[in-house]
Amino acid sequence: MHREAGFPLDYEASGYAYVERPNRVLIELLHEHVLRQRPRARILDIGCGAGANARCIAELTSAVQVIGIEPNAHAAALAGAACAEVFEGTLAAFLNRKGGALGATGALGATGALGATGALGATDALFDAVLLSDVLEHIVDPIGMLRSIAQAPETRQATLLISVPNYAVWYNRLRTLAGQFAYAWSGLYDRTHVRFFTRRSLGEALRYAGFEVLADDCTPALVQSAAPLLRRFFEGDVARGDHLSLAASPAFKAYERWVEPYEQRLCGVWPELLGFQIVSVAKPR
Repeated sequence: MHREAGFPLDYEASGYAYVERPNRVLIELLHEHVLRQRPRARILDIGCGAGANARCIAELTSAVQVIGIEPNAHAAALAGAACAEVFEGTLAAFLNRKGGALGATGALGATGALGATGALGATDALFDAVLLSDVLEHIVDPIGMLRSIAQAPETRQATLLISVPNYAVWYNRLRTLAGQFAYAWSGLYDRTHVRFFTRRSLGEALRYAGFEVLADDCTPALVQSAAPLLRRFFEGDVARGDHLSLAASPAFKAYERWVEPYEQRLCGVWPELLGFQIVSVAKPR
């Protein structure tokens, strides 16, 4: 159920409320730091949502295997079309699953059906990369989550690619100066955000949790600042359960091709101010 005409903090007013698009900067860093060296990489996409990033990776190469983890049942079912498997639940439940087999109860195959296909044995369940795309800000204990990734046998050798909304983005600075704050269905002011990060504080959290930061970048925040207005064009799709219509729209494809590359270069000059998301690459120490 989804109903936009409500108050964002009224959780009964809507279910899964996101309009998803792939994080191109994260995917580019994944290609640079992982896929060039390991073209048949195994990737764990934590909080994969409806599978926007997994679809983008599949467009680049069919050789990789993306395993998704998603607690929302509707989103997990959608992600099943792009991921080799989707585990419906949390990271903790995934790591604690009996026998270490992904094909156990709660795993969705590529058809979206529950099944035991693609089960992972305890010895071959290692991942080359872990994606944490706009997840950490939803977690009460972000250091605990990062430590579990750094220490779990399946992920402790993996390269972590993480993105979080940039709380220091220019329009939030202006809104704060004006004394304005209001929760929204998604974006920087997402009603489910419980943690907030800047470029510096994300780096500090990663290092404290046992990671070495290898690189970072940002996604652009100029067109993104109009997202609350642009979202209105997709409210009907969200209400029907289609959370991927933005990425498939001709207007968005034109933006990606003709506008975003130049916007990215501009915002990269001052990522702390002009970046919408901070994207980092890190490895467990």
